[in-house]
Amino acid sequence: MTETEKKKLLEVRKTIKGKKPEFKQQNFGRKKRISDRWRRPKGIQSKMRHKFKGYSIMVSKGWRSPVEVRGLDRHGHETVIIFNVQDVAKVEKHQAIIISGNVGNKKRMEIIEKAEQLKVPIVNIKADKFRAKIAQDKANKEKAKAEKSDKKKKTVEDSLKKAEKKEKEKSKKSEDSAEVAEEKEEEKKAEEKKEREDVLIHKD
Repeated sequence: MTETEKKKLLEVRKTIKGKKPEFKQQNFGRKKRISDRWRRPKGIQSKMRHKFKGYSIMVSKGWRSPVEVRGLDRHGHETVIIFNVQDVAKVEKHQAIIISGNVGNKKRMEIIEKAEQLKVPIVNIKADKFRAKIAQDKANKEKAKAEKSDKKKKTVEDSLKKAEKKEKEKSKKSEDSAEVAEEKEEEKKAEEKKEREDVLIHKD
């Protein structure tokens, strides 16, 4: 199959997919228990099975893609799922890669760089957008970390201030208690002196 024929078939597939309806189970949306996946209606009086006007369309011939371009991406490349950097080197010229959803961001970045070096197209990721997202996530993470450290520092400072304040209050209380004790001691001495003087006066 030549490139011109492939392009024509891809256009045909695009047209078919553009007109293709969503095939859903009968009464989907009316009853909660019914899922949106396709199930053929089997009821004797089913309006959908009889293909009455105004009812959902049933699965029938003519909606499938042309056989020659089935499984190809929109540019006509065969798709291969990639799990690590080593798999990128095995990809052939007419193939494009899909990076698996299980791959982490770090490894995904390595795969993208390797694919760009080898000029291998990636189907499910736009490299520039992904890089921007990673940079944004990194900036947000650093910002959150800085905010957390500032908050921690502030908490420590507040606790130190509270401890200092408590210490001051404690020392002040101890000073006040010492002053009160001294005053009481002086009052006691004065009372004792007065008693002694009274005793001496009575003796005379």
